[in-house]
Parts: sequence; structure tokens; C-alpha cells
Amino acid sequence: MMRLKGKLALLGLCLVLLMPYTAGAQAVSAREEAAELRVRLDALFGEHALLAVFAMQKRYDGAADREQAAAGLGKNTERLVDALRLACGEEAAKTFEPLWSSHTEALLSYAQAAAAGDETARTQAANGLEAYAKELALFWARLLPDLGAAGLEEGAKRHTDLMLQALDAYADKNEAAAYKAMREAYAHAVASADLLAAGMAAQSPDRFDASGMKTRKADLRAALGRLFGEHALTAAFAMRKSIDGSSDFDQAAAALSENAEDLAAAVASVYGEPAGATFRTVWTSRTGYILDYAKAAASKDELARTTAAGKLELAQAELAKFFADADPQHGSKPELLNALNTQTGQMTMAVDHDVLGEHAAAYANMEAAYAQMLPMADLLAQGISDQYPDRFPDAPASVRKTVTMQVGETELTVNGQTVRMDVSPSLQEGVVYIPLRVVAEAVGATVTWDEMTNTTRLAWDGNQASFPVGSDQAEVNGRKKSGGGAPTVMQDGRIMVPLDVLCEMTGWKAELGKDDGSIRLTTTVEERS
Repeated sequence: MMRLKGKLALLGLCLVLLMPYTAGAQAVSAREEAAELRVRLDALFGEHALLAVFAMQKRYDGAADREQAAAGLGKNTERLVDALRLACGEEAAKTFEPLWSSHTEALLSYAQAAAAGDETARTQAANGLEAYAKELALFWARLLPDLGAAGLEEGAKRHTDLMLQALDAYADKNEAAAYKAMREAYAHAVASADLLAAGMAAQSPDRFDASGMKTRKADLRAALGRLFGEHALTAAFAMRKSIDGSSDFDQAAAALSENAEDLAAAVASVYGEPAGATFRTVWTSRTGYILDYAKAAASKDELARTTAAGKLELAQAELAKFFADADPQHGSKPELLNALNTQTGQMTMAVDHDVLGEHAAAYANMEAAYAQMLPMADLLAQGISDQYPDRFPDAPASVRKTVTMQVGETELTVNGQTVRMDVSPSLQEGVVYIPLRVVAEAVGATVTWDEMTNTTRLAWDGNQASFPVGSDQAEVNGRKKSGGGAPTVMQDGRIMVPLDVLCEMTGWKAELGKDDGSIRLTTTVEERS
């Protein structure tokens, strides 16, 4: 009885911790309000993606906890509606709620049809999701006209495609592909949340100062929140797979390991490679003990469970010491140790409830464990930005980038530094083509490739542009523009774009040498670490 009371008290603490997450933090300035909006939407949309994949798996398996998994997804919808209400008002929330709920129901219907082998119902659910993508894009375009419907529709469709890919691969026992799609869905959902947050800030500049979500400090906070949040839910999934003895446990554990590698890389980017390696060792030990706890609980091996719990305590103290040693100026990190202990307590309580068949309580703890990771990420981000104020300023830092290159040459210089390209600029039928990825990255843009649509996407300073191969049209911030007849092409495995098209889409400036084939590209961008 004492143990149960202790668990109930901790659950109460978890619910208190969730309150600012669901209701939104009290910001004291428009800049801070914008940063809070970005973090809140990132967390909610990311949580949706992972919970949706898990709920679809549970529905497909006909698992005992399938209804609780669906209910957890429903609670995430409620939190999303609350966040939208706070940002955009009651009417927007009222319109969004049934639309988003129909999306989640269609995902679960698809999983149900796949489990039953009912191809007609499966096709109907897929068609419903396609229609949903159009309807949701229209909703966002009306609410946030600066974003443009075409890009929003493409983003909504990509989200549902990844959801279905994850389920289809799971049904085909291609579990590695299933978890790969799950991680991609999570990353895509968070990126979409960033875009929507920027749109909401642009729509209400008197309330949200968008510069607050574009700083290096804000980027650090968002990156750590994304990685820690993914860890929490992926660990919960892997623990549940261990309890169930599921055939995909190894792939769930592998996804957890991939997240650990990403976290270690983030630490290394701040403190250096040796520190990143040390963190990786300590962090992966902690995740290993979490899975040991689940295995011991499932087999009712009390000695092994107690041993795992003790090792977890030691690993958490070691993590807190790691960050204290990395940042001795700001103390011993007792708040971090408390946050780690609380989050681990929530994870192990979820396991204990699962083993007893108390699935509703297990999902409540899983939800609280995810929410707890967000203030922990904030705590670390604040400490790092305090430690390195020049590297993580709380203001956008602009820098002028000058890129020079020459037709037929594979060397590029950016602000005087040379970069070797594996394909050179070329002149084709009077049109100057340049390699898109290397040039865009040289000026500070983020570049991604969508293999399904043969499209390269750029993101920079809150803007997005896409360049489909074979098309003379491109799209910037959801609005399509003509490239004047010269298409984007694939050459030697690299995407080549007409120089004037790139400049038209991005606003970057280009100068061409009259006789020597030289190219000079200049732009001023918000520098990111």
C-alpha cells in the first residue's frame, strides 16, 4: 500500500508538470512568447507522430492496450487544440478539432483494415487521408495565408504518407523500415510545427515577435527538446515491446540507439568530440538499464528489477556530474538530477502498471515522461547558452555570405574559404546551371531531398523553397513561380538549378563575369550554429 501511495503521489507531480506544457508558459515578452510557441508546437506535433505510429501498431496487432493507445493519441489532440486556441483563438480551435480528429481516426481505420485484410476499407481510409491533407492545408492556408496552400498540402500529404509507410512496413514484417519511417515522421512533424509557428507569429506580430524563435539559443532549445522528447517515447515503446516479447523489440531498441547517437552528436557540437563520446557511453548505459528494468519486470525477477533500478540511479548521477563538469561555472546541476530521477520514475512506473495490466495508468505515466523531457531540455539549453553567450545569443545574428565559382571548375569559395565540389557549374543552351545543394549550404540554407517526389527543398531564415527535377517551376513559401522555361535537372547524381531561378526564388543576388564564366552570389542570412 505504501508503494502504491508513493506512485500516486508521483503521478500527481507528473500532472502538475504537465500543466505548463498543455496550457502554455507565461511569457513576459513577445519574443519569449514566440519562442514558447515554437517549443510547444514542436513538442505536440512530434508527440502526435510517435503516438500515431504506436497506436496504429496496437490497432493492427489487436493488442490488449489498443484502446488506451488510441486514447493517448486523443489526449494529444486535445492538447493541440488547446495550443491552437491560445495562439489563434476559439474559432480556429473549433474548426481544427474535428478535422484533426478525423485524421487520427482515419489512421486507425487504415490499421484496422490492414489487420483484417480488407483492401476495400484500407483504400477508403487511404483516400480519406488524402482528402484530409487537402482540407487541412486549406484550413492552415486560410488561417495563415503567408504560408501558401500548395506547400501546406504537400507537407500534410508527406505526413500521412510516412504514417502509412510505417504501418505498411510493420504489417510486412519489415520492421527496420517501419522504425525508419517512424523517425522520419517525427522529424517531419517537428519541422512542420516550426513552419506553422512562424506562420502564427507572422499573423499576430503584436503578440509574437518572430525573432524570438529564430535565434541560435532558440534553435538549441528546440533541438534538445526534439531529441529528448523522441528519446522518452521511443524508450517507452521499446520497454513495452520488451514486456510483450515482440519480434520488433530489436528494431525499437535500434531506433532508441540512433536517437542516442543524435544526442551525442548534439553534445559534441557544443563540448567537442571527446565529451560527446563520454556522454554517449553514459547515456546508452542509462537506456540499457531502462530496458533491463522492463525485462526484469516482465519476468517478475525482483532481484534483477532492483538491480536495474539501482544502476539507473547511478547512471543519472553520472549524467548530472557530466554536465556539471562540462559547465563548472553554473554548479552541480541538482535540478537536472531531479528531472532525470523524476522522468525515470515515470518510465518505470509505466512498466510496473503495464505488467499489472493497468494500461490507462501506464499511458498516463508515459505521457508524463514525455512532458518531463521538455523542461529538462530547457534547463540544459539555458545552461549552455549561459556558458557560451557568444555562440548562443538570444538574438538573430546576421552575416553576409559571398560565394564565388566558375563555369567548368569544381572549386567554390564562401567568404574566402574553399570548398571542393564534385560537379561544376555549367552553361547549357545559354543557361547557367549551378549545383544546388553545395551552393545553398554554403550560404547557410538547410537542404533536404525527397526521393518520392524527386524534389530538393531548401529552408533558411523561416523561408522554404522546393525545386522538382524536370520542372521549370519552383515553389517558395507555398507559392509556385515559373523558372522561365529552364528546368531543374539531375547531372552526375547532383541536382543542378538555373542560377536565375535560384535567385528568383530566394532573393539572393548573382553577378556573372562577362568573359571568364565567373559567378558571384551574395546574400545576408541569419547565421545559425
